[in-house]
Amino acid sequence: MKYWSCCKRKTSDFNTFLAQEGCTTGTHVWTKKDAGKKVVPCRHDWHQTGGEVTISVYAKNSVPDLSYVEANSTMLNIHIVFEGEKEFHRSVKLWGVIDVKRSYVNMTATKIELTMRKAEPLLWASLELPVSNTQQKKENSDQ
Repeated sequence: MKYWSCCKRKTSDFNTFLAQEGCTTGTHVWTKKDAGKKVVPCRHDWHQTGGEVTISVYAKNSVPDLSYVEANSTMLNIHIVFEGEKEFHRSVKLWGVIDVKRSYVNMTATKIELTMRKAEPLLWASLELPVSNTQQKKENSDQ
């Protein structure tokens, strides 16, 4: 049986079905609405020396001209745009304090390397500052 989903008239002949008018009219959007860029994960790691912390984000097929890194002394925002309407975004609350003016970024099509100069030459226990229980409860209650 062939029929339009909007009405009850049904037919078994395909040519009759094509000639049959639907009970409602309107326009159809044949392409999907642009829901924005697809968010993709990226593999990343970090290491440190006495005075520097280096983060490597492995981002094959990235577009360095459209990608950026923002930083202040305790926060880092990484935004990478890829070919094919894909993107990666990561915000990091750093374990320690960095000297932004003496830090730098190297971007290539396959890897983004952030070299951040530490404000004090101390070893960091982790890259990110752990979220406290009170902060976590506040963030959950905001949602």
